[in-house]
Amino acid sequence: MTETRAIDNPPVPRPKRPMLATAMIVFSGLVVAGYSVLAYSQRELMQPDREEIPASVRASPGGYRSYHFWHTGFHGGK
Repeated sequence: MTETRAIDNPPVPRPKRPMLATAMIVFSGLVVAGYSVLAYSQRELMQPDREEIPASVRASPGGYRSYHFWHTGFHGGK
């Protein structure tokens, strides 16, 4: 089945997508797919070593995340 076109309505050729653009689309898709798999499986690529902080350091005034660190002085209000 051939399609006949009017003389004033010629077919317009589509420009081809550059190879670099195709490669970037494929690479981006792989990165997003890999990140999605890692997020769904709840894994991390590199897990940092965690150290235990002694209770004497945590509870000391001005120490690591102590009550006095968050609540010192006047906080305003009405």
